[in-house]
Amino acid sequence: MIYNDVILESIVKDFFDTYIIKDNDLLIISLSGGMDSMCLADAFYKLQPEINYILTAIHVHHGIRGSEADRDLEFVKKYCKSMKIDLKTKKVDAVKYSNDNKISLEEAARKLRYEVLNDYWREETLIDNKRNVYILVAHHMRDQAETVIHNLIRGTGIKGLTGMRKINSHILRPLINIEKTEIEKYVKCYDIPYVNDTTNDDSKYTRNFIRNEIIGKFEKINSKAISHIADLSKQAEEINDYIKEECNKAYEDVLIASINNEIDINLKKFRGKHNIIKAGIIKKAFNSLIDTLKDITKTNIKDIINLCDKSKGGHLDLPYNITVDKKQNVLKFKLNNTNLSMSRRKKK
Repeated sequence: MIYNDVILESIVKDFFDTYIIKDNDLLIISLSGGMDSMCLADAFYKLQPEINYILTAIHVHHGIRGSEADRDLEFVKKYCKSMKIDLKTKKVDAVKYSNDNKISLEEAARKLRYEVLNDYWREETLIDNKRNVYILVAHHMRDQAETVIHNLIRGTGIKGLTGMRKINSHILRPLINIEKTEIEKYVKCYDIPYVNDTTNDDSKYTRNFIRNEIIGKFEKINSKAISHIADLSKQAEEINDYIKEECNKAYEDVLIASINNEIDINLKKFRGKHNIIKAGIIKKAFNSLIDTLKDITKTNIKDIINLCDKSKGGHLDLPYNITVDKKQNVLKFKLNNTNLSMSRRKKK
């Protein structure tokens, strides 16, 4: 079916024509009650007759914004009841999580929201592992631009420039290539109700500052700034995927053995790789040992590469009790019960 609507037509093209969503798949919409998520909910409600998927929603109350957040919860409950959409709700304490983990309140809220969404996804997947279960979030093109700018300011690599992926495992972003103006038109055209989060106007939060203070200035320089940043994100995603693929090939090429929390790398082959590929091999080794790159810094990776360039042997103590030793033609990564420095190892 052809729709005379940018948003509906885009969703049909991206998700139905490519057969990502099928009969009886479960779609879980992250429904805040704001304009963007209400637009997304309405669009998939309208398109439900096209494919017989099951539509549900989940609303996360972050324990902040007081009575306004309570209002949002009641609004979403009323909407879902009227549309006969099954709704799950969850209340979390973003303030406590922020304080306990020493992170910003907005980051705490984001982490807790995705934790709730993923927990729900896992529960539904276990109930029926024969059907696909997806989480739908309402990020759009302007959100993508904000994310890229935010990552850039924090000191990102190519991966950070990719921003948010349209399809990231079980998380789908059907509106990621849609301009905010199209969402506004859609909501106005179909008279869709929504609530406003007044904290969006508070520029003390980083993303709000980028949205309220920076994006507008970019658009004054070039009215197509948002779409250009989104295009950059797509290009960066392709480059990052290519580099990742090449790094995986290179890792298999240089790998000697991976046994009992130890990884041996062929040093001669490793030295012959480009520094970008070397960094990818090192990250792959860390992921194989500890399944995370958190707290593994650019300096750590640079130190390992520099160690390989030395004529003599050497040793490095790294986060997560990982040691890296250079011996003859082997670079050995080891996950230890305790972290032993070179001086302590010599005494032992």
